[in-house]
Amino acid sequence: MAAIEPSAPDIRKRRRIAMRSAAIAVTASVAALGLVSAPTVQAQSAGSGTVDPESVDPSVAPGSLFGAPSLSLAGLTQIGAPIPLTAVLGSLGAVGSADFARPGSTGTMSGKPLAVRDDAITASTVLSVEPMFPNSTNEADRRAEVWTVTSESMQRKVRVEVYRAPAGVDAPNMYFLDGVGSETPSGWSGGMGWGDPQIRERKVNVIAPTGAPSSMWSDWEKDDPTLGPNKWETFLVEELPPLLKAGLEDRSEPLAHNGSWGVLGVSMGAASALHLANRYDMFGGAAGVSGAYTTTDDLGYQYARLTVSARGGEVTNMWGPRNSDSWIEHDTVADPSGLEGKAVYLSAATGRVGSSELGRFGSNTMILLDGHILEKGSYESTRALQGALATVPGVDLKTNYMPTGIHNWPIFVTEMLPGTDHVLSGLKPPVSNFRTTTGAVGDRSEGSTGSSSSSNSLASSGSTGSTGSTGSAGSTGSLGSSGN
Repeated sequence: MAAIEPSAPDIRKRRRIAMRSAAIAVTASVAALGLVSAPTVQAQSAGSGTVDPESVDPSVAPGSLFGAPSLSLAGLTQIGAPIPLTAVLGSLGAVGSADFARPGSTGTMSGKPLAVRDDAITASTVLSVEPMFPNSTNEADRRAEVWTVTSESMQRKVRVEVYRAPAGVDAPNMYFLDGVGSETPSGWSGGMGWGDPQIRERKVNVIAPTGAPSSMWSDWEKDDPTLGPNKWETFLVEELPPLLKAGLEDRSEPLAHNGSWGVLGVSMGAASALHLANRYDMFGGAAGVSGAYTTTDDLGYQYARLTVSARGGEVTNMWGPRNSDSWIEHDTVADPSGLEGKAVYLSAATGRVGSSELGRFGSNTMILLDGHILEKGSYESTRALQGALATVPGVDLKTNYMPTGIHNWPIFVTEMLPGTDHVLSGLKPPVSNFRTTTGAVGDRSEGSTGSSSSSNSLASSGSTGSTGSTGSAGSTGSLGSSGN
């Protein structure tokens, strides 16, 4: 029997309920932050029940929300006051359903699966390689490609953005793992990374997979009714590397690669980047920007729970019940021994609101609170991982702690270049190659795409262009997104 689509009034009713629940959670957050005096609030949302009991433990993190005394709420905060961080995360998680998207995000409002298995897909293959900016005259833009591949483990198509190194070298490869939205195009495609002229000239191939919102870039135990099949760890480690090496069958353009791998992630992607480098020898370095690296303590559990629920997923479909072997396996702070001898870059801000945040977000309380809470947790978790790495021999660790900044792209983007450079310091250096091939646009070193012109002068596959972007390309107002 066919599923009955909800009517427009039903959808509006669900959203009103979710928004009322969100307001309760924000009130609880404000109260927890010491901004108002209020009785204990039990946040509740449609279909999600009450706040997780695990969220009520007292928090860890000292600090204040507003670093700018001009804000009207600043007078109600006490600098250095303790914040019940896990309780606040639990409140936000309780309304982090598909009916309540995080600020600036699109969410998953339809109730339909984000992706479904296609039984016809039985192998991992490259279906197409297309220029990302087909008519651009910028040489660097001609090195940006959209690869459409299939994943055997997920039985679905995946869009992968490939940003080739400058011509003439076999370069290391480096994954970029996006945050909770895992937008298409990726956060890397605009001003977030590829828009930086310095990064464009780094001798590194950047690979940015897309379409993995709220997945933790992980292998899930079960397909999720909302998020679909997620076997991203298998895809990144086993399926995609051979495809990049082989290229498309009818084109002699595999990735010019020296065999060395690194990984950089922001927010949700940061936790995954450190997990991958910790678990697999193929990665010689990793960078985590504003991540949460524990999964077994209250803070780490609430982060994972909130990340998954932010797009309507069920966290037990990911790693099973809390404290199962899968949860323990993903706790990098508990056992970071796999990072021995590797280059590691970690950064986070305190969560305090500075002039940059005020200039960009003004008095948008929801964004400021959401960003403050998440970045404060990232700061504490990053400090914890730094401490744990002190016991691991040979780690080349570099850290950067910013005195102000909330969990959002304005601070993420500042860490792209230093994070990339430090990871590259732990990888094999690029080597010159003198192989040339003749293509439709003339002679070029292998590793250069030689993409020819077609329709849109600045973008294809939804991208808006490579420079001047202030958020994920093709997405309006993405700087209002938490990016977790």
